[in-house]
Amino acid sequence: MAETKTVRPIAMGVGAIRIADVGDGVPGTDFTTLPLPTKSSVAFNFADPKEVKIDIEGSPEPLYVEFVKDTTDYIEFSIPTPSNDTIALLAGGTVDKGEELSPKDVWNKPTDIPSINKTFQCETLPKKGKKVVYTVVNGKIAAKISQAPGAEQAELLLVRVYVQAAITEKGETKTAFMREVTDAAPKTKAAKTASK
Repeated sequence: MAETKTVRPIAMGVGAIRIADVGDGVPGTDFTTLPLPTKSSVAFNFADPKEVKIDIEGSPEPLYVEFVKDTTDYIEFSIPTPSNDTIALLAGGTVDKGEELSPKDVWNKPTDIPSINKTFQCETLPKKGKKVVYTVVNGKIAAKISQAPGAEQAELLLVRVYVQAAITEKGETKTAFMREVTDAAPKTKAAKTASK
């Protein structure tokens, strides 16, 4: 059997970010495309493992070293001047649209901290016919308005997607995060677009 040569991708820039309802231990499939993030705001915060060791007398080196997870991994980004619908999707709360004769567009912050779980994807810009898609299978989303508008700065919605375990209804643990190198040409159905 012939060996397939792996192509090294050029993973630069953000071409799309999107969310979907979580599947059964697998990524969701019915994605809503979010507005593009602020330039250079996407950050991967994957924690270094914490060292736990057994030291012994008479040796400068430990007898045994174990690594444990100390903090939760998360992806962070910001969306400049989002619509109220986008804020409600990521931060919870409700949007009051008013009535037909008296329309409104008012986001009402939730009274409690919301529990929002979604599949999250971040896709790079196509380079040399390839793109990279990062997927958080079961992400806990926390969002807040983090920057007020000013003369030389836009209002920002800061979003964090915390990586949670991806467990099926039968109790099987699946991978929680993946990185896929794929062809730049879209193979899947078009995602819905969140209001800008």
